[in-house]
Amino acid sequence: MKMNALLIAMLAIGLCAVAGAQNYSFSVPEMEMHNQIQPDASVVIQYKITFHCNDGADAIDIVDVGMPNYNYSISNMTASLNGVQLSTIRNSEYVKPGVEVPLTPPIAPGETGVFEITFSIPNMVYQDTTDAEYASYQITPTWFDGSLLTDTTKLEVAVYLTKNIELDEILHQGVNFTQKFDLESKKAVVWLFEDTRVDTSHDVGVSFPKRDMEHVVSMTRLGLLWKWWTEASLTRFYIGFILLIAFGIFFYRFTGGTGTCLFIPLIIGTIIVWSMPILGPALEALFIPTLPLIWVLGERYTKAKRRGYLPPIESVAGGGIKRGLGVPEAAVLLEQPLGRVMTMVIFGMLKKRLITMVDDDPLTLDIVPDYRTDRTERRKRAKDNGTVVRGYEQPFLDIIAENARKPVKDVDFSKAMKHLVENTAKRMAGFDLEQTKEYYLSIVNKAWQQAKEIGEIEKRDEFVDNNLLWLMMADNCNDQFDGWHQRGYHYHPTWSHVGTPSSGPGISMPTPSAPGNATSFSDVAASFAGWSQKVSSGVANTLDPVSVGLVDRGGISLAGVDKVGMDIISSMAESSGSSGGGGGGGCACACAGCACACACAGGGR
Repeated sequence: MKMNALLIAMLAIGLCAVAGAQNYSFSVPEMEMHNQIQPDASVVIQYKITFHCNDGADAIDIVDVGMPNYNYSISNMTASLNGVQLSTIRNSEYVKPGVEVPLTPPIAPGETGVFEITFSIPNMVYQDTTDAEYASYQITPTWFDGSLLTDTTKLEVAVYLTKNIELDEILHQGVNFTQKFDLESKKAVVWLFEDTRVDTSHDVGVSFPKRDMEHVVSMTRLGLLWKWWTEASLTRFYIGFILLIAFGIFFYRFTGGTGTCLFIPLIIGTIIVWSMPILGPALEALFIPTLPLIWVLGERYTKAKRRGYLPPIESVAGGGIKRGLGVPEAAVLLEQPLGRVMTMVIFGMLKKRLITMVDDDPLTLDIVPDYRTDRTERRKRAKDNGTVVRGYEQPFLDIIAENARKPVKDVDFSKAMKHLVENTAKRMAGFDLEQTKEYYLSIVNKAWQQAKEIGEIEKRDEFVDNNLLWLMMADNCNDQFDGWHQRGYHYHPTWSHVGTPSSGPGISMPTPSAPGNATSFSDVAASFAGWSQKVSSGVANTLDPVSVGLVDRGGISLAGVDKVGMDIISSMAESSGSSGGGGGGGCACACAGCACACACAGGGR
């Protein structure tokens, strides 16, 4: 059996009890929906519903009928109750698009009434996208509020086709026909649902040869998707809800948590616009690809602002090269990630035995007892020990002394790092910034060139030990160490001891296999490269340029908007009294399909 998944011309004429202060309860013993397809692609729809108003409930005195779209005309509608024509049909206050029909007299408690309405809707028959020679029509009869509806219903849906069609040419779209009829002037297909609950949709569809049709609505798959989107209100609600949450995350991320006074009316306005019948679905659909795009652009903008963290430098073109910078200072000058810069500071102090490693994972440090003193005395003792304490190292040593044996990732080094960056910028005053950067980059490149040219393991170890921080400044230093590893050489720093400098094995590295203490080509850089990268990553989050205070948040601060908004709200609160108001009732229902509409019906208002 050929199946057509095309959702064409769905119709729902919803009738359910209107909420509010009324007490409605009813059953629908029988419901018929007759659809007469016309050659001009319009459909004449006749709806016949038997209502029974349950004992003790309020009378049913008005019925709202949902239209499939806004192309209806009240002038071609007729309605009756128990065969007596009803005089009033008007646009519904509750159902958009839809009409309302007052019942005179109402259906009283314990009584049964047969409500009928007939109307014509143009352009309801579409081109079947699965067969160029076929037309397609799909419908769903109404369903009602399950909390108001009692008992089951005998539901019949009939579609009447043009006469020059053979019965075996008529195809269903997923739900098989109960019967096919060959009438005198037309063909008909019927779906019969016995004892069903009409509190949910009953989707049916038919495809048939279009040779008797003067016109069908053209429909591409893209057009079909768009039609479904414009009429799938429940789906749009859920997608819109997700989009608003995502937008809220982006908004507060980009504004640094500011701008609430702008965000709230922006969201309210967006919801109102998305709720508009024609423009709303288009704007909501446009927002789906736009949100990821602005998110990506916002992230790039934020990262671009965060990338440069050096404060302004009084650089003088032709002022010469600033020599004598420590490696971490040169790394700052090149604006390398702060996590890597701090790793260089730590490794440099470990190499000079100013601090010791208590644990390697997580990296935990302690200051050597000789240097647990003031900065002046610290310099003297370092000189006596044949080393030097640089000015930028002093704040780090102070912090380590205050947080001895505490994992580095849990210690706040922001002040020390900010001092390092700002002091580096001051030292560059009067020098040529670009020439100085090129100078230190040349040192890094030369260091790697020399290291690669050394073939003897012991000499390479010695060279790498002496120039490790310069080597670490290369953007691809980890790849370089990994490349050595693949060729059999592994670097093991001599200062990587856990505990005191003479306490034995250091960080977890491959054990040398060559005789004596030599490090062979088959032993040792991936372990060091991975460990150093882990150390850098561990401190990276705490040393983000924003958290250190070197740059702003990277987005747009709307704190001023919040202040102005709160001032306005405060003024309004002071100058006006409180007010109250009553609320009204409403109703809602939903269905899936191309031309779906729903409505509510029921008692007085």
